[in-house]
Amino acid sequence: MSQAIDIFLASFLYIGLCFRLIQKNYFLLIFAKNFLVISMIPKIIFLFFFLNSLFISQNVRFYGEAKPGNLMIGAGDNISKVLFDNKELLVDKSGVFVFGFDRDAKGEHVLKIYYDNKEQETFSFLLEKREYGKQHLTIAQKFITPPKKELSRIKMEAELIDEARSKIGKINDPFFMNGFVFPVKENKITGLFGVQRILNNKPHNVHNGVDFAGNIGDSVFAIADGIVQLIGENFYYNGNFVLIDHGQGLSTIYIHLNNVFVKNGEKVSKGKVIGEVGSTGRSTGPHLHLGVQWYNKRIDPMSLFSLIIK
Repeated sequence: MSQAIDIFLASFLYIGLCFRLIQKNYFLLIFAKNFLVISMIPKIIFLFFFLNSLFISQNVRFYGEAKPGNLMIGAGDNISKVLFDNKELLVDKSGVFVFGFDRDAKGEHVLKIYYDNKEQETFSFLLEKREYGKQHLTIAQKFITPPKKELSRIKMEAELIDEARSKIGKINDPFFMNGFVFPVKENKITGLFGVQRILNNKPHNVHNGVDFAGNIGDSVFAIADGIVQLIGENFYYNGNFVLIDHGQGLSTIYIHLNNVFVKNGEKVSKGKVIGEVGSTGRSTGPHLHLGVQWYNKRIDPMSLFSLIIK
């Protein structure tokens, strides 16, 4: 900005000097007028574009905390492109974008923002390794080692889910900007995100969601605006479930439902009842499993509920 002020002052001094000369040398009036107009045109044009580039806002706002398993939302003006760890992100016309850190993310992660005026900013996020606990559960052995007759079914169901997830990330609308609500009224948590599952005394997959206790028939709410990407009925592991696309690669999945009240392709608003708490699929009792992903990054659902979006 100081450069702009210097250019302004120099321009005024230059014009003032020329007019002083004109006052003393009237016979040079026509020459001076032409000289002033012609010589000042490039300077005026340069000054216009220079100031215009300075006044383009480059204020970026971030919502969320940079931690393993967390989601962050960015918003700014006049953004032309955003790269996160060299991957180009979707940016909507209002300058909103989202990015997240996987459960096991650590070390440095770099965000680069490019603006319409060719300027750019770089933000570096340094993550420390996050520690997770363990959870011991006892479940039916058929969910640990499925019978051979169920293997083709399990494979087909996995392919359906993979196909639905492959479509997430094609919608640029940030439906999530209307904020997040809890998926059940009673927020009693029985299973934490990221913990190592010990099933029937043997280590199993980590828990990539949060379990909320409930009673069969309790209402389950969409935690944010979005579009239903897939509903599943009586899947071997998931039971009845709903997968919702919230835009820009963000998705949520609601598992072990008793009933589903939405259909594929339906647009839902945050707080809409999409189903009921149940105990279908691989479940030890009535509860809701809520999973969140940003593309293939595993996100802690609890990181969404602390976001205050303005």
